[in-house]
Amino acid sequence: MSTNQVNDLASLQPTDLDAGQVFSGKPSGTAIRGYATSSAYTPAIDPGYVFHESSRDMVVWFLGLREPLYVFGPCGCGKTSCIKQLAARLNYPVFEVTGHGRLEFADLIGHLTVRNGNMAFEYGPLALAMRYGGIFLANEIDITPPEVAAGLHGILDGSPLCIAENGGELIAPHPMFRFAATANTNGGGDESGLYQGTQRQNLAFSDRFMLCEMGYPDANTEIMLLNQRFPSLPDKLCSTMVEYANEVRKLFMGEASTGNLTNTIEITFSTRSLLRWGDLTVRFQPLAHQGIQPVTYALDRALAYRASRETRAMLHELAQRMFSQHTEADIKAMGSESGEEFLQGDTALRFMKSRLRYVPTVPQPRVYLQVDYGLPDQTQSGKFWTGEARPEGLMLQWGKQGTAGQQKLIPAEQCESGNVVLELECRAAKKLKDGYAFVPGKSLL
Repeated sequence: MSTNQVNDLASLQPTDLDAGQVFSGKPSGTAIRGYATSSAYTPAIDPGYVFHESSRDMVVWFLGLREPLYVFGPCGCGKTSCIKQLAARLNYPVFEVTGHGRLEFADLIGHLTVRNGNMAFEYGPLALAMRYGGIFLANEIDITPPEVAAGLHGILDGSPLCIAENGGELIAPHPMFRFAATANTNGGGDESGLYQGTQRQNLAFSDRFMLCEMGYPDANTEIMLLNQRFPSLPDKLCSTMVEYANEVRKLFMGEASTGNLTNTIEITFSTRSLLRWGDLTVRFQPLAHQGIQPVTYALDRALAYRASRETRAMLHELAQRMFSQHTEADIKAMGSESGEEFLQGDTALRFMKSRLRYVPTVPQPRVYLQVDYGLPDQTQSGKFWTGEARPEGLMLQWGKQGTAGQQKLIPAEQCESGNVVLELECRAAKKLKDGYAFVPGKSLL
């Protein structure tokens, strides 16, 4: 860890925030503890992230419960991302590690290393979280060897961490320190055979956690996620994709009711693979002009290639049945992604927000992105407006089509919350509401 990063963490100031304002934008009067500013270890906020019901338990945990948190559920349902997005909105630093069969306790607390010709101790994620008041996030903790888990018992009970390798240094847990773990099983072992490598956890270990079960979001939420991330996908197509994913999940659980497809299968759709399917469907849209169905072509690459030959045939049969309602025109309508059409209103807003991407740099996170607007007729009388987020601030350019227009730089410190991306989004949204149209093909640098 560099000196700047140490100073960054050491300067963090705990503060009381309004829970409603932080998570929903509506003041609630309920205080929740967080930090006044972010740090290099604070996850970036995903503006399009959608919290679902399971996040309620995690918010309660953040409100003051000091017990460690154990979140379990199927793969790809959003366990880790939910914790990190909650932390991001509270400016909490997160120190993350992923469990595996060869994980050792030293990987968590640190080790001796050579620095500038001298021996020095390099702190691990657990030691850093305890010292500076961050969240220690242990992913796949049910794969962690039992002896490592047993070594955490004292930490889980609130005891200090003693680092023998560093002369017996004692790190008392910071008042803001949090311990969170994620897993595919509830600690009782894997009876399904799907999660190889997971182990039954010692009861003394699992008894120290508050438990939170997370499942896949409901259909409406997953449709919303597809709409937000891939606005060029027709609404009807998004609905069918989610319906298809849920039928595959039923097949996986042996609960299918679609036609004669009653056999169980060995793979299933996670929310992560559903979004991958949506992304690939958009990317392979040009294949529609060659007579290839982008939806099923993308399905293989998002999920079906992991299945046996029999299961893959079953998945294609189901897809043929469910997507036959979608005409070639529905698929080709996605051409707006390539810039062939103009987007307006809420569709344009969703598309724009899906294009805002955080690119971490030193010392502060910034976004390099350009968004263009223009009137659909693209005549000389039309207007254009461009915003480009830069490290030094937001560069604006506007004027009539066919002219150089005018320019203005808004320094980063004068942008909303000191963030050029938020300033860009706010100003661009106002232009869209004023009747401007979005030109998708010019959205990325």
